[in-house]
Amino acid sequence: MWKCRTNQEACFETRISKSADMRILTGIACLLLFASCDLKQRLRDKPRPLSVPAAAIRDRHSGLWIEATPDSLRTYFPEGKLASEGPMRLGMREGAWKTFSPEGVVISEGRFLNDFRDGVWEYKDDQGQVYLTMTYASHPKRDLIALLTHDYGNENGPYKRYYPDGKLEEEGRFHAGYFDGPITRYHPNGRVLLRGQYQQDLMTGRWTYYYTDGKLLREETYTAGQLDGELRAFYPDGRLYMEAAYKAGAIVRGPRIALR
Repeated sequence: MWKCRTNQEACFETRISKSADMRILTGIACLLLFASCDLKQRLRDKPRPLSVPAAAIRDRHSGLWIEATPDSLRTYFPEGKLASEGPMRLGMREGAWKTFSPEGVVISEGRFLNDFRDGVWEYKDDQGQVYLTMTYASHPKRDLIALLTHDYGNENGPYKRYYPDGKLEEEGRFHAGYFDGPITRYHPNGRVLLRGQYQQDLMTGRWTYYYTDGKLLREETYTAGQLDGELRAFYPDGRLYMEAAYKAGAIVRGPRIALR
């Protein structure tokens, strides 16, 4: 036997129907808005340069054109010049890679192994002058950074930084992405500016600083990145200028200034 709906049931069904209609209309409005924004973005995008292969896809985030095949990857600047190139294996960077400046100068080159940099890499300025050499190895890695990106966190071994004229500015070591081991920095005239030691990015042991003529400027001691022990500074003629003592980063004596 058919049962007639009550006014309450009819009103309830009407509310459900209106609610469903609103959801549909809202969804249509969102789709139209997205399509409108996408169209505006496409209208703002520059056309594909003639030098960019037809198979390349524009990355909206970086602005680069990306041409990917199972065996290689090339990226192009928005204007069409080559930005990077290298071989791929199983979706990972493998073998010799190069990156370029917008002017076409090689600004970094080295090798990848399983998508991580490996061996010695050279980094250059826009004139092609080497300003940094860095040593990499697959293991060990700085875990957190390696999880976020494959481009950093596996620096292992010596590095060297150079002045624009090619003279050595600094040399030291990394381990698992940390500054770790001795570090030496040089004045532009080639004399030592500082000598020290790192342990997992933290200054440790005795650090010394020098004037451009090689005379001692300052000496200090660190433990786990904090001043810990005697600190002395000297005049250019070698006489004591200031001394103080620290414990776990806090000063416990001095400073005492020696007047000329």
